[in-house]
Amino acid sequence: MPGAPAGRLTRFCALTRGLALGLVAATLSVGAQAAEKVKVRLDFLPYGLHAPFYLAQEKGWFAEQGLEVEIDDGNGTGPAMALVAGGKYDIAQISLGALPIAREKGMPIKAIATIQRRGDFGLAVDEASGIKKPKDLEGKTILYSPGSVETPFIDRYLAAAKVDKSKINMISVDVGAKISSYMSGKGDGMFAPTALYTIKGVTPRNSVPMLFTDYDINLPGFGLIASEDAIAKRPKVLASFVQVFQRSWVAILSGGAIDESVAALIKARPQAKLNPQIMKAQILGSIPFIESKAAAGKPMLWAAPEDWAATVKIMEATQLIKANTAVDAIYTNQFVPQGK
Repeated sequence: MPGAPAGRLTRFCALTRGLALGLVAATLSVGAQAAEKVKVRLDFLPYGLHAPFYLAQEKGWFAEQGLEVEIDDGNGTGPAMALVAGGKYDIAQISLGALPIAREKGMPIKAIATIQRRGDFGLAVDEASGIKKPKDLEGKTILYSPGSVETPFIDRYLAAAKVDKSKINMISVDVGAKISSYMSGKGDGMFAPTALYTIKGVTPRNSVPMLFTDYDINLPGFGLIASEDAIAKRPKVLASFVQVFQRSWVAILSGGAIDESVAALIKARPQAKLNPQIMKAQILGSIPFIESKAAAGKPMLWAAPEDWAATVKIMEATQLIKANTAVDAIYTNQFVPQGK
C-alpha cells in the first residue's frame, strides 16, 4: 500500500517493545479466580479496527486476566454511548469526538483509552474531481450527514479556509447511506472520518483526505469509554481490560500480529464475509492517526491532556459545550499501563 506504513510500524516497534514485555509479565500474576464478565459494544458492524479485540480473545489474553468478554456489533457512536451510560454495556468503542457533547447532555461516561490521538475528520474528495484545496469546493457537490460527529464543525472549517459555503452544493444524506452514496459515485466529496475511505486500491472510489486538523480543529478519533459508575465500582476490571487491549494494539503496531489479528476477526465473524486485504488496509490506514504531537513517545492508548484541552476549546468556541468545561472530567489515563 502507498505511504510506506512499514516505516511507522518500525518506529512503533521501538516505542512499544519494552511495554509489550511488561504486559506479558503482568499476566502471570493473575491467580485462579472466578472470571469477571465484561460486555463490550462496538461502534459499527465489523471492520479492521475491531481486530485488536478479537486478537486478544483468540490469544486468550482476556482469559489470562480473569475476564470473560462478550463483544457485540454496534450501529453507531450515539447508541453505543447511550448503552454504556445506561449500564447495558461496560465498555464501548466510539468516535471520541462525540463524547464531550454527550456529557454536556447528561451522559455519565468517560474516555478510558484513546486509540486515534490525532483526528482524521474532514473531507474525502474524489481524486478526479479537481479538488486540491478547500477553495476548490466552491461549485462542487459535497455530501454530509446532520447527525455525524464532524458536522457541527463544517462551518468553522469552511470559514477558516475562506470558502464561501453558499457556493457549495451541500447534500444532506442519512449517516447510514452517506458512505455508500459517495462510493457509488454521488457527489464530489463527503465530510467524514477520512482514514477508512481514502485507502487507494481498497475503496471503490479513489479519494484523498482534506483534514480539519489543518485548520486547528482538533478532535480525537476512536477510543474506549466506560460509565462513571463502572469506573468507580469496577476499576480493577477496567484496568485489566485496557491492559489487554493495549497489549493487543502493541502486538499489531510492532508489525508481527497484523495478519493474525485480521484472521482472528474473520474467524470470529464468519457471517460478515470480510475481505482480509481490506481489513488489513483499514488497520494500516489508521496508523498515521494513532500518534499526536502531544502524545509522541507515550504508551499506546494514553491521552495527552493538551489534545483534550484543544478539543474542549474548539467545542466551547462552537458553542457545543458550555464555557469552562473541566477537561479532566472527560477522560482518564488511570487504566492505561505506563510502561517503563
